[in-house]
Amino acid sequence: MGTAAVNPIDLMVQVINEHSPRSIWTGSPLEGYRRLGNTNRGQIGEEFIRKYLAGAGILVGNGSRVTPTDMLVAGKQLEIKTASLGTNGTFQFNHIRLDRTYDYLLCLGICPDRITFVAWRKGVIAEGGAGSLVRMAEGQSTTHKITKKLTDMEPIEELPSWVRKQVIGEQ
Repeated sequence: MGTAAVNPIDLMVQVINEHSPRSIWTGSPLEGYRRLGNTNRGQIGEEFIRKYLAGAGILVGNGSRVTPTDMLVAGKQLEIKTASLGTNGTFQFNHIRLDRTYDYLLCLGICPDRITFVAWRKGVIAEGGAGSLVRMAEGQSTTHKITKKLTDMEPIEELPSWVRKQVIGEQ
């Protein structure tokens, strides 16, 4: 038995790379987002929206992890869900609840090279106007997920005007 001339770690990395499709996130400016845990992703999404709207001159009130509301704008409660773009070109927004109190659901989509959003009044979601809500688990009816294509999303640059028109009610 001789000693192997190949470094086993290097060989394993090579084999893994040969069997792994290239990620759409590799080398992207937002690649670090994909390395975060789901709770951190949600917190980052909420903080981003809060700071982005504040930077656009929109007064934003904080919700928190211990309150049922993620954010307040003009007295309206916003629930925020954040998801990253999958290799299939869709976002899956999880843990959407219709039994919680909020006025709008804002879905933040993180892509490798851009940020997008889509949002609805809660009543529109309940009536199916946001698309198909799918139960997160068999046999329960509390938490749902909704899948959106990238083409269903709006550029984040449109968010302040959407908030001013839809949430605040400015003309």
